[in-house]
Amino acid sequence: MKHSRRDLFRLAPAAGTWALMAQALKAAPGDPRPDNEDYWRLVKRQFPLKEDLVYLNAANVCPASRGVMDRHLEFLRDFHANPSFQNRDKYEPLAERVRGKIAAQLRVTADEIALTRNTSEATNTVVQGIDLKAGDEILLTDHNHPSNNDSWKVRAKRDGLVINSLPVPVPAPSGEALYDAFAKAVTPRTRVITITHLTNTTGILYPARQIAELARRHGIWMHLDGAQTWGALDLNLRETGCDSYAGSAHKWPMGPLEAGLLYVRAERIPRIWPAIVSAGWSEKLAGARKLEVFGQRDNPRMVAVEAAVDFLNLVGMANVEARMRALATRAKQKLSETGGVRLKTNMEPHLSGGVVKFDLAKPELKPAYDALYSQHGLGIAMTASGDARGLRFSPHIYNTMDEIDRAVAAVKEVAS
Repeated sequence: MKHSRRDLFRLAPAAGTWALMAQALKAAPGDPRPDNEDYWRLVKRQFPLKEDLVYLNAANVCPASRGVMDRHLEFLRDFHANPSFQNRDKYEPLAERVRGKIAAQLRVTADEIALTRNTSEATNTVVQGIDLKAGDEILLTDHNHPSNNDSWKVRAKRDGLVINSLPVPVPAPSGEALYDAFAKAVTPRTRVITITHLTNTTGILYPARQIAELARRHGIWMHLDGAQTWGALDLNLRETGCDSYAGSAHKWPMGPLEAGLLYVRAERIPRIWPAIVSAGWSEKLAGARKLEVFGQRDNPRMVAVEAAVDFLNLVGMANVEARMRALATRAKQKLSETGGVRLKTNMEPHLSGGVVKFDLAKPELKPAYDALYSQHGLGIAMTASGDARGLRFSPHIYNTMDEIDRAVAAVKEVAS
């Protein structure tokens, strides 16, 4: 039986797939500058996306590369072929290796990283772990993800905390205006500021460093929901200055489902109680490791996370961010020129990232959303109502400029 080149790539063993992928990218024509379409088309070929699908929903879930999937499957088969303690001993050093790689990517230390199952679990670890008392105030925004808002509201109801939620201007008038809203809302009772670093609702990138400085001056804990920035932006959490940060591997890092991270600044770790304590927990666990003892884990999944981090490093996080921004900028520019479309995401790079939100003049969005998928093959997201109402593009490095143009042309057709 003969196989096409695509089939041979799909059927290759894990080690071979990764070697082929790395070799192909290193030998790619030119360098990974944002406008080198030959390079990025080669990157796109490392993903198993259907050829008739234009997938623009990285803000929800990303496809994993072939190397990530094959690595996961390789270790999953090994685990179930021999689930003995002896065979599973290898996973502890492998987990430490991925912890170290994530820490290096975020410019922090391995002891400050807990390996969680997603952003929601990581954020809830902070929500449940900080000592607070009745009357203490939590400052957040209306556009935080539910895991970063509803979790605080539940704790507030239980413990008598006070929630102060800031409205979100769309689009944002300036970084200074976003900062000033927090500065004016801080009171002597404010104990936590918790924000979504880049909102999934309208794509606003908050001035996290300035808000973290504000929080530190007042002795306030500052938490960042990084679901839309880990794997998308070339981050330096040490410089950002937040006390904690949460992220998911299945979004912009293009890794497996149900894997994520919690970063806690070293001097803040003693202030967090673990939300779950199971076999293996000990006071002697170093750093943030005390926050990740959840019971039996899917060990092969963490090996797949390492492959995802390796893939990002192979391309280079600065190159990943530059390409993602180039795709998003092209989408924003073309959408802003399209009749019947209102762009909700800021054009300014310091106020935006890879999430592009826009609304249609039509009173109902659902028919347009359905037509974009069924007739044009666009995999995107929709918010049906409210101030974040609209359709959402979130392109990533597996997308091409041609796909952006095709997507905008489709929007123009359904908007008319």
